Amino acid sequence: MPDIDYDSYARDGHHLLPGLLDDKDQQLAVEAFDTFDAADEVPAGYEAEYDQGGADGEGRRLRKLRRLLWNDPELWGPMLVRSGVTGIARRLIGDGATVVFHAAFLKPALVGTEVTLHQDQALWTYQYPKAFSVWFALTPVSPANGGLFGSPGSHAGGHIPHRERPHYRWHPGLDAVEDGLREPVQFELNPGDAVMWDRHFAHGSAANTSPDDRRGMVVVFADGSDPEFRAKDSFPLADLQDLRETR
Repeated sequence: MPDIDYDSYARDGHHLLPGLLDDKDQQLAVEAFDTFDAADEVPAGYEAEYDQGGADGEGRRLRKLRRLLWNDPELWGPMLVRSGVTGIARRLIGDGATVVFHAAFLKPALVGTEVTLHQDQALWTYQYPKAFSVWFALTPVSPANGGLFGSPGSHAGGHIPHRERPHYRWHPGLDAVEDGLREPVQFELNPGDAVMWDRHFAHGSAANTSPDDRRGMVVVFADGSDPEFRAKDSFPLADLQDLRETR
């Protein structure tokens, strides 16, 4: 399990996890997403979203894939176990930890759109007790290709009301100045690095105007043992750890 300063995580709402994925797993993930991106059609179970390459929709590129673990557990399950995120989940949540989301964020070169500042919990259908995310960089991540940023301490007050943003079509969001948040910091990540954050940590990313794809994926754990727990998809920690090695 990676070495984590849990006091720092509790204070700031986020924590960097260098080298969480090894080179082989990072490459496996990139190859899988490259295959989906090149396909004429992605199976409906992945709930794909696209960024458009032009006004006529030509040259569209994959923006997001969902339900990775549920669609291909033999690929993604062992990879997540090898990364050590199951140990983090057990430490933060306990044996009742369960995966509720596993998705790819594939901000494509030149057309990858921004993700406005937001708290994950504000966009979810259900309340996910003790939920936290681990976001894996699969390519270099920096402001040059859209990056990834977050506002330290933004989780401390819990839910912040989100508002529709006229310039942004995907979901309601926040404004660091208007909402009294600390100035967001950029996470500069190498392939295989990761960052974890609390469900109320405000984060986002800019548009990718560079010639290089910025690829990442995220897994979210919540407390499946909580009496109020509800989820569309749920993959318990014990089931995840039982998946056999495939690499």
